[in-house]
Amino acid sequence: MVRRPRVGGGRRARPRRKARDLRRDGAALGLGPPRAAALSRAPGRRRPAGARGSSATALLGPALVERISLDVRPMNPSRVASVLTMAQNSRKPKREERGRRILTASRSRILPLLTLLTLLGLVVSACTQQGGGPSTGGGTDQADPNGELTTRVGGEPDTIDPQKESFVDEIGVTMRVFEALMTADVKTGKVIPAAAKDQPKISADGKTYTYTLRDGLKYSDGKAITANDFKYGWQRLCDPATAGEYAFTGYIVAGCEAWNSMDPKKDDPAKLASAKTDFLSNITVSGNDITFKLTDPAPYFNAIASIWVGAPAREDTVTKGGDKWTEPATFIGNGPFVLSEWKHNEKMVFTRNPNYRTPTKLAKWTVVMITEGAVAFAAYRNNEIDLYGVAAEDLRTIDGDADLKKQVVDGPDGCSYYVGFNNRKAPFNDKNVRVAFAKSFDRDAYINDVQKIGKPSTSFISPGLPGYDAGDTFQKFDPAAAKAALAQAAPAATAALADVKITYSANARNKTRLEWFQQQWKTNLNANITLDPVDSTTFTQLVKKPETLPLMFLLGWCPDYYDQQDWLTTVFSSKASSGRVGYTSKQFDDLVFAADKEGDSKKRDDMYQQASRLLSQDAAAAFIYYGATKILQKPWVKNYYITALGFEIARFTDVYVTKKT
Repeated sequence: MVRRPRVGGGRRARPRRKARDLRRDGAALGLGPPRAAALSRAPGRRRPAGARGSSATALLGPALVERISLDVRPMNPSRVASVLTMAQNSRKPKREERGRRILTASRSRILPLLTLLTLLGLVVSACTQQGGGPSTGGGTDQADPNGELTTRVGGEPDTIDPQKESFVDEIGVTMRVFEALMTADVKTGKVIPAAAKDQPKISADGKTYTYTLRDGLKYSDGKAITANDFKYGWQRLCDPATAGEYAFTGYIVAGCEAWNSMDPKKDDPAKLASAKTDFLSNITVSGNDITFKLTDPAPYFNAIASIWVGAPAREDTVTKGGDKWTEPATFIGNGPFVLSEWKHNEKMVFTRNPNYRTPTKLAKWTVVMITEGAVAFAAYRNNEIDLYGVAAEDLRTIDGDADLKKQVVDGPDGCSYYVGFNNRKAPFNDKNVRVAFAKSFDRDAYINDVQKIGKPSTSFISPGLPGYDAGDTFQKFDPAAAKAALAQAAPAATAALADVKITYSANARNKTRLEWFQQQWKTNLNANITLDPVDSTTFTQLVKKPETLPLMFLLGWCPDYYDQQDWLTTVFSSKASSGRVGYTSKQFDDLVFAADKEGDSKKRDDMYQQASRLLSQDAAAAFIYYGATKILQKPWVKNYYITALGFEIARFTDVYVTKKT
């Protein structure tokens, strides 16, 4: 789902930042561009998490959150034409306006971009909750064998290359057309077999994972799938020439980081070749088996094997298509659907893959590109799209319409939003100041008065995901405790309060949000915080480098997979691939790094919980709220599950539409 901008290019001493987090984060918070393009690529980019329908929308604004407005329903040609006309009349968005899997307070997978994820209307990350939509008012529950689904995204994807992408809308395409070794159960979030026929065999030391493919797997064109096809996918992921946004997820495989950290244009070709050979020696193939040798034990590796990064892109079609291999003629996958048509900036059409192991219940799926939320809402009300991600400003209209109220479905979002502090600079290098700010705003009031959609949070990891800790209430609103903490701050930190600014991507929505925080801190701490609006491009540039990081800013994180490692280690450890607050704690590092390798699940969960509570008590960031998804769904849409990751929707084979009577 995701996001996470990665910072820097060329050689890297540490993994690249997840582009998703900046996109998601920031986007989700509406503080910056959804995708934070500058933070993701070598020079900098994530996907904003804000792509989801409700909380993200409110946070990021309709444009960012549009991603969830998928529409599902039988649509005849005249209706498709109508929607496309509306889309054409809606201006093409700048990339900064669209949000995944990471979010940078601007999904990254810090959602992120997402990231947040406002663009893709298909949210299928498995969570413990599900939303299936109303079952009355539209006919029987019997699937229409020729059923067509029409959904909507907020704009044209930058890329749908599985080894390059990181935005939710991009990933949604890949997950329709390709299938990884594993996947996540949409109802439980547990990792289950996909292209692999069973759970992996893991060596006693936890450093070797062997997956066995199902028998008889084929690509959509009928060609047999081999274990070498999956090896090629991982090769592309770690190849520095690919410049993939999520290459860091492969660093746990021995040799990946060393090769990926090289510069294909500047480094000695012989050294590049040697690094490639070394990496490939750590992924071996024998018949239907593919074995990965890891640098360390990694209980979360199976979760990584379930996301898009290891999709079996086919070497012959990639070579044949070159830079345009993702066009329909050569974008041949092993997933439930085939990309049959792509009319750029207008629509993508997916049809049932006749060679997929489990036939889809849908015969056709059309995704139209509509930029403006108001246009999409109108299309939904005109029965031209079947799903719509609700924004805060839509609530009054919905509450006044009995039919629309019946079509509301609530579900998880997975993203977590917070106030980021620059832990390296005064006054926020003083823990007491951070604690004071974290305890000095009323989260319930923020949701009720400003955000409208979401759940107040006092800890980092979202509900429904591994590591969620409802008992962590250290940061709860307590004005007296906030003032007491501030009184204990060092004189230098107290003096620095006079110069504190909170930097954000300038727009009316964000101004309203930040004015709310400004008043809370004035009332409860007598702190005069200055609002510092900047354009979205500047904001992205500021937050991507430690030396230019603002003192305060809003961020968000959306998960890529179901594991605490993707939250705590990835975002807040000293080696964080997506961290931007400068938090450093040996105790925290010791806990998460040990947990990352721990094979005993109970011990592992306990260490992560200790680390999570330490994070809250140190107030590395002030947690604000957890995202929530609120959508409108037509009665004829069935088996559409709302999950927490945000880059898929229900297992694509499960969704169906009924005939209207």
